[in-house]
Amino acid sequence: MNKRKYTIVQILPALNTGGVERGVVEISKVLVENNFRSIVISSGGYMVSQITRNGGIHYALDVHTKNPLKWPKIRNQLKIILESENIDLIHFCSRVPAWIGIPLGIALDIPIITSVHMRFRKANFLKKYYNSILTKGNSIIAISKHIEESIRFSFPQVSNKIKIIHRGVDLSLFNPSKINPERIIAQSKLLNLKDNIPVIIMAARPAMWKGYQVLIRALSKVEYDFQCVLIGAGDGSQNFQDSLIKKIIQSKLETKIKLINSTRDIQAAMILGDLIVMPSLTPEPFGRVVLEAQALGKIPIAFDHGGASETIIDGKNGFLAEPISVDSLSEKISYALSLKSSKRAKIGEYAKKFVSKNYSHDKMCNLTLSLYKQCIAEYKMNI
Repeated sequence: MNKRKYTIVQILPALNTGGVERGVVEISKVLVENNFRSIVISSGGYMVSQITRNGGIHYALDVHTKNPLKWPKIRNQLKIILESENIDLIHFCSRVPAWIGIPLGIALDIPIITSVHMRFRKANFLKKYYNSILTKGNSIIAISKHIEESIRFSFPQVSNKIKIIHRGVDLSLFNPSKINPERIIAQSKLLNLKDNIPVIIMAARPAMWKGYQVLIRALSKVEYDFQCVLIGAGDGSQNFQDSLIKKIIQSKLETKIKLINSTRDIQAAMILGDLIVMPSLTPEPFGRVVLEAQALGKIPIAFDHGGASETIIDGKNGFLAEPISVDSLSEKISYALSLKSSKRAKIGEYAKKFVSKNYSHDKMCNLTLSLYKQCIAEYKMNI
């Protein structure tokens, strides 16, 4: 297949924190390791250095802008890159870059793959039209069964183009034995944890739909001792933080819950947790934090909807609460806290094996590369 180095370009809005971004970095690294040329185009971000360090090439372009008046200029800049680099396949990871680049890919006769990382909710005509750009690829990657069902519901005519490739966890990064004590001590100081009190961690963007207030209400009903750290909540606006602090005080939990900024060492932070909670109010497209918790041997707790329903087997490798139920979430947290350490360890060991078998980074990357090769081969056959 690889008589020459095929050149793959991934295009996304930016390379800052997030599951999409991490996936792009991981795929870029594996491409280089498999004798492909990897190019990533984005508006930039702190993860750019990871692309270049792993042997990929990065071009900074304003592919994040939602202003259609700017798209023709960006499209022209993108055309120069695609032609000069002799691109064999384009992978669009978001809607705005797809709107900018898909017409160009079609015009240049380059095979196109899109990936869908968000639910297509029931929407008006304009929203549905905006989402439809991600169905224009030769193949469509859905990151979970939940997302596949969402695409099929909104765009049944493209069902035959969908390929489910679950997001994966890099088990070399999320491996308890590879997280040295110095990292753990540094994170313990950052989180300011008390000794011998169970730790509950929620790591999420500062957005209310992530379930911060529901978690606070649920924790107010928990009678077991605990300390809870909301990692990422400290990144939110002052109004966002004030609303959470007000809720915490009203619930008389000011000595038990704290807000902190996101951390660059989430592995060492999560290893300090006993329970990792993902109480998202709307279904997560996938919910990678659940798998990361499981890979570290931790117990995840989430609502029984979206991607979490695919990755948590209730009682075996985590716990599922009834969607949006404060009481159910509180009961699951209380039950998990009541478990003996030997039972928690048993759940943690099962969780690690489950992730390794079903949701590894290697499996995700291998399936993606296979799809790239298949798409290029089929496209060349039809020329």
